[in-house]
Amino acid sequence: PKLTATLTGVLMAFFTWLTWYTANCDPFATKMIVDATGASVEIANQCVLACGCFGNAIPLTPYESFIKDLVLSVLTVPILIGAFNGWTRLNEKREGLVLITGSLVVIYAFGAGMLHWNFPVLFAAIAYAVAEGLKVRFSSKYREWIMAAGVIVVCGLFQYYTLNHLPVKDYRPYAVGESVIENRKSADELGLEGPQYATAYTFKNKETLEDTIILSTDWIKIYNEPWFKEGFETVSFDGDEVKLSDGYEPLIMDFQIVDGDGEDVVDEILQFEGDVLIHVSKDLDAGAGLGQEALNALATQAMSKGWKVIGLTNAPFDQNESYRTKFNAPYTFYTCDQTELKIVVRSNPGLVWMRDGIIQEKWSWRDVPTFDTLVD
Repeated sequence: PKLTATLTGVLMAFFTWLTWYTANCDPFATKMIVDATGASVEIANQCVLACGCFGNAIPLTPYESFIKDLVLSVLTVPILIGAFNGWTRLNEKREGLVLITGSLVVIYAFGAGMLHWNFPVLFAAIAYAVAEGLKVRFSSKYREWIMAAGVIVVCGLFQYYTLNHLPVKDYRPYAVGESVIENRKSADELGLEGPQYATAYTFKNKETLEDTIILSTDWIKIYNEPWFKEGFETVSFDGDEVKLSDGYEPLIMDFQIVDGDGEDVVDEILQFEGDVLIHVSKDLDAGAGLGQEALNALATQAMSKGWKVIGLTNAPFDQNESYRTKFNAPYTFYTCDQTELKIVVRSNPGLVWMRDGIIQEKWSWRDVPTFDTLVD
């Protein structure tokens, strides 16, 4: 108990400090740095604007994440006190039943309310069952370590499955059931208010010779003022964009399907009337033809029935063509940004099935289905 409690306390102390630090970063402020030439330059703060604790499942700002860590840190205190005062022990059967039941109710409420998914209840129930089973089975002084090892095995098996197939739950805009067409629409297309941005301009103070950052929204108000014209000279209008206010942003902004001529044919593919299969490879070299035999067999049958089948990779046209020839792929390959392909499907390679721009299903290369399976 002492080791577990200590590690938990250290972990929470570190992340509470980290989220406090990120929460206090002002993205609209500037700071002075010394560049490679030794000159002092004023630049905009580089801030973390989103917390990755729960990923897209529960988006949190740094401040919200700090509050979350603060609450968890407070809850850690009685655990630490109990561990170092000998108050922590394994629960008796009735105590364990009450606590497990209560925790499953809390997990259910959290999953339903925050995650819109109740698989965590099943996962926790399996972990509890393994731990309780080992507690009954073993009575040695190492019983607690054996119980911990059992839970680690459960977690490891789940992680192994996820890494070798696909995540059990997808919160990204390419999840099954999502419309890629709708998720690409801008705020204007949806009749919503979009975010407001300004560009950071750099000017040099003629008197102090120091660079000063002025946002484009402020510059438009002062550029004709005599004091500004006389006191500053232009350095650059090519600064970073700074978000002034939030608004709706497309869930998908960087999805492209670029052909060998450099033309983006994404609209043509998404608006295809019928079924589309996309062989996605975020790293064509690393994929090394994995699952290609099954993909070829599926593609041949699908194309004979009027389905559209394409490959979409991070590689340029020439490399795609070499790959297609080497592995006898019966479909054309296109190019997209690697980062976006990682979001589309986690497996490399993977397969995506769309119909009228809506994601029907996704598979890892290990689970490529037969055409008969799809049409049954």
